[in-house]
This record gives sequence, C-alpha cells and structure tokens, in this order.
Amino acid sequence: MTVGVQARDDYAKMNPSHEGARAQTGAVSGYRADIDGLRAIAVGAVVIFHTGISPLRGGFVGVDIFLVISGYLISGILLKELGRGGISLAAFYERRVRRILPAMLVMIAVVLAAAPFFLFHPEIRITALTAIASLVSAANLYLLSTAGYFEADVTTQPLLHMWSLGVEEQFYLFFPLLLIALRNSRRMIAPAIAILAAASFVACVVLTYYDRDAAYYFPLTRAWELMAGALLVVFPLPKLPRWMREAGALAALGLLAVSLFKIHGGMAFPGYVALAPCAAAAALMAVGGQGGSAVSRLLALPPMAFLGRISYSLYLWHWPIFVGYRLWAARDPSPIEAVLMVLAAVLAAILSWRFVEQPFRTKTIVLSRKAVFTAATGVSAALAAIAGIFYLQAVTQGAPRNEAERLASYLAYDDTPAYRRGQCFLLGHRAALSDYNRGACATAEAGKPNILLVGDSHAAHLWKGLNDSLPDAHVMQTTITGCKPVFDSKGEKACTQLINLALGEILEETHPDLLILSARWIESDIPNLESTLARLRGKVSRILVSGPIVEYAMPLPRLLAQVADGRSDQLLLTSRQPDPSKVDADLERAATAAGASYFSTYRTLCPDAQAACQTVQDGVPMQFDYGHLTQQGSEHMAEAMKQAGVLAVSKAQ
Repeated sequence: MTVGVQARDDYAKMNPSHEGARAQTGAVSGYRADIDGLRAIAVGAVVIFHTGISPLRGGFVGVDIFLVISGYLISGILLKELGRGGISLAAFYERRVRRILPAMLVMIAVVLAAAPFFLFHPEIRITALTAIASLVSAANLYLLSTAGYFEADVTTQPLLHMWSLGVEEQFYLFFPLLLIALRNSRRMIAPAIAILAAASFVACVVLTYYDRDAAYYFPLTRAWELMAGALLVVFPLPKLPRWMREAGALAALGLLAVSLFKIHGGMAFPGYVALAPCAAAAALMAVGGQGGSAVSRLLALPPMAFLGRISYSLYLWHWPIFVGYRLWAARDPSPIEAVLMVLAAVLAAILSWRFVEQPFRTKTIVLSRKAVFTAATGVSAALAAIAGIFYLQAVTQGAPRNEAERLASYLAYDDTPAYRRGQCFLLGHRAALSDYNRGACATAEAGKPNILLVGDSHAAHLWKGLNDSLPDAHVMQTTITGCKPVFDSKGEKACTQLINLALGEILEETHPDLLILSARWIESDIPNLESTLARLRGKVSRILVSGPIVEYAMPLPRLLAQVADGRSDQLLLTSRQPDPSKVDADLERAATAAGASYFSTYRTLCPDAQAACQTVQDGVPMQFDYGHLTQQGSEHMAEAMKQAGVLAVSKAQ
C-alpha cells in the first residue's frame, strides 16, 4: 500500500516534483488537497486498526482506498503524457523509483539491522525472505505462497505490510504497457480499462469464495481497485449541480464510515465487500474534481492534508514500530501505549518524509536518470544480499546455543504429521471437499471402539494425543479450519461442506461410539452447539464437547524463550489473552444439559487463574503459537481426558 503519489499536478510549474491529481478532462487542475485528506483517512484507518484496540474493525480497507487513489493519479499522469505525444517509460519509472524506493530502502535497512536484537532465528528467516521479496516488488506473491493458517504469528513479522506495495508496483509494470499498446487506438483505451476492471472484479469475487488468501494477495484480483481510479479519468462525470455534489459527497463519506466500522476480518474479503470502500473513495475524488463540497473542504483542511502528505512514510514505519513494541511487551498495548505507538510512528514518518522522501522527490539530491537506476539497483542488491546472509544463518545455525534458542526453535514447528494436515485436517481457505481423504480419515474399524473427532484446528490438535493414548480404539478425524462443528455453521464453502458431511453421512456410516466436538469456541457459538446436540440425540452413543484453550498474545515458544533469556516469568501471565473461563463454564452447562460430556481444556492447563498455566511438557512447549497444541501438548491433553473418564467407550458391536 504505497500512498502512490503526492496530489499535485506533475506539470505544475510551481513545484514540478509533485505528481498530479489532474488526470483527464473534468478533473481540477493543480494541487488536490482533498485527495491528500482522503489519503489521511486511509492511512489513519490502517494505523488505528493495527493498534488492536480500535472499534474500526474494517480499518484494513484503508489499503483499498489507497489503491483507488493511486490508480486515479497514475492513470491521469500517463494519459496526459500520452495526449502530449507519448509515454516515456524511462521517465515514468524514474519518478516511481524516486517516489517509492528511498523511504522503503531505509525502512528495510533499519528492520534488518534491528532483526538480530528483536527476533529469534525462525522469525529472522521469514523476515529475511519477506525483505528480499519486497526488494523485487513481489512481497504479495511471497506471502501468497506462504500464507496459511499456521504461518508464524503476524505480530512478529515486521515487513508483513509490504504486500500492498507489491500489488501497486506490479500494476505500474503492466498499466503503462497497456496504454502504449493502445496508443494508436485511443478510442479503445476507455473500453479496455472498463473490461479489464470488470474481469478483475469478477475474478476477485469468485476467488474470494474459494480461496480468500489468494484473492487478497493476487495482483490480478486486486487490479480492479486501481482501475476503479483509472475509470474516473477515462469516464469523467458530467458537471453536477452543487446540491448533487454535496449530497453525493455526504453519501460517499457515510459509506466510507460504514465500511470502516462494519466490515471485519470474518467476512469474505476482498470480494464484493471491497466494492463499498472503493466506490466511496472514487465518489469523493470525483466530486472533489468538480469544484468540491463541504466534505471536500473538510478533507482539505491543513492537518488532514499534511497527514496525507506523510502517509507513505507513516504506512512504511507504523507496522515495524508496532511489531517492535509488541515483541518487547509481549502483549497487546493499553490505550495509552497505543497512543504513544501512533505518535512514535507519526514522528518517524515526519522525519522520513522530510529527510528521505523530499530530497529525492524534489531532486534536491541531484542524480541523473542513469544514476538513479544504478543507485536503486545497487542498494537494493546490497540489502537483498544482507537479507540472504541472515536467512542462511537462520537455517544453518546448527544446534541451539542456549535454552532460549532451543525454545524459540518451536516457532518453526511443523504440525503436518501430528495434525495430518492436507489429508484429515484441511485449511478451509485453500481446500476443496475433494482434498479430504475419507478412506484414511473416516473409515470405522470393526472390533474396536470407534471415535470420531470433528471440528476446526482446535480439534485437529487433539488427534495425535488421542490416537497414541488409546491404542485399543480407532480415532477418526474430520477437521478443517474456518467454521465450528455445528449444523448450519458459517464459514468457507469447503469447511461448511465437510462439517455437514461429518455430522451427516460420515456419522451415519461409521456409527462412532464417541463423537468429539472441539473448536475455538466463543460465546455466540453456544446456541448453535445446543441445537446441534439436540439434533444429534439418538444418532450417536456418546458425545464429548472439548472446550476452549488458553491463548497468548504472542506465540508461546517466543514467551518461553524470552523468559529463558532473562525476562520475568510474569510475562506468561501478562501475555495471556482475556480469560475464557466464562465461555468455558457456559459451554459446560450447555453441553451437560443436552446430555453430552464436557472436558475443560482451559482448566486442565490453567487450574489457577492467578498463576501461570502449564506451558511445557518434557521440555517442549505445550503450544507452538498463540494456542495450538504441539504433539507433546496433545498427548498431555489426551492423558488428562483419560483421567477425567470422558474417553471411556465400550467395544463396538
């Protein structure tokens, strides 16, 4: 999510360093302070959302707003050049390099320099690879190839936010070439942009349905957002009367507010949901280009415009600063700490804008075009080499040198064998029902008690322990991320299909002696669980509901490593997420009232809410991230279930 360009006319004589908001007929010539103000809303939403304490559940749509702004400004500049005789790719890319690279390279250099002091080897490995991908404008593609339910906790990845720059930079490679290809058929430019935008939007909606991660990071399913801005240029609105501008701007601002407060991460995003913030941003820019409105004047206020001018640097610096603080505190920030984090990010942004962005963009630092490209290539290559060295050191470190390194090594825990990932445990956002190996995972064995384990990842992490602790029983497994083991569950298509299959056809076919329902339960799941237990009555001999587990603000191996490195063991208390004891108690009452057994995973690990929970089994962390069990943790949980008597099953007849 680069902020794109400054909202000034690239050809304005008063300041030729600023790239313009006037894109085509109908746009206002000169500096557009309202666009800077819109950019301020976008970056402010992202920054506030990332504090983790904001009511702006949809603050992440600030990225989408930025993409629309960038598409509008870049297409305006390119079409203007095309109208003046032709597009100079060399000049265009020189401006992009001057605008984007200096601040980005400084930020990456600082992150790499700080990495050995803040990160453990598994985290350094991911950060180094993300840095290399960012330097070749492919951070989104790298994250697309690695994104998954169990990848390293995002709060320990200081360069995670670089994905959006990748999307924009890939657009910058493609879009000028499209315009050049159509330079002799200029009447086709507008229809071509419209067709490509529509195709990208349809692809985005379809792919979001099947694979939300892919749709989020893939440039072709994000291109429509940039092209939405370009459509404003090639299809300018007719002149609107003042009352219509005022009403339209207010409606757009309202839609933007609704998007920021109502859109949330549980939705199928981007998909059609992303249309709301993009349409709002496009409408505000369109109205502002016709003489403005009260909303445009509000956006153009000096504080808003200034925040918009520093928004690129603010976006670059806020996430590494937030990650660094969370790594040190090992918990989410308090409101006061969040304010201080934001102020620190703003200060870093001002310094970056003043001493890095401005000198290169205004050409205070005089370099020829060749020197610009040579310097950019050289510095990028040097940083990539440093990141490569860090990566090699992280993967070839040999035996851990101390207890902290040994514990931190579990940050790279491979859950595949213990969870049977890809076979009996599917990642719902990337899975199809056909991926589930029903023969290996849900076939009953004659002569043995059969147990069917159904649920999300918090069911999958029980399988290994149950299987090893019950050698005389047969434990079947139907688990997938994305929805709860209840009828009429909400979630990804593959998830709801597999859960319905498990509670329907598989249950009827296997006649398990014990059905275990386990998930990352929350309070709102209880009514659905109650109705599910009622519908299952008489269809299975016994049902066991396994409750929620203790969760941490940081991956447990990192917390244990920090304690081993000298931090107080109080870290294990302060990093615990909100107490799930109420949900645990309410679930138990609901399950037992419906005739099911109940096992409290939380109380097993945390018998005393005022003391640290059990965190290690045989020297191995019980959990490898915020809450998922390692194999040792799974075995410990299964033994506790056996001792509680909830796994007692009769031999199948």
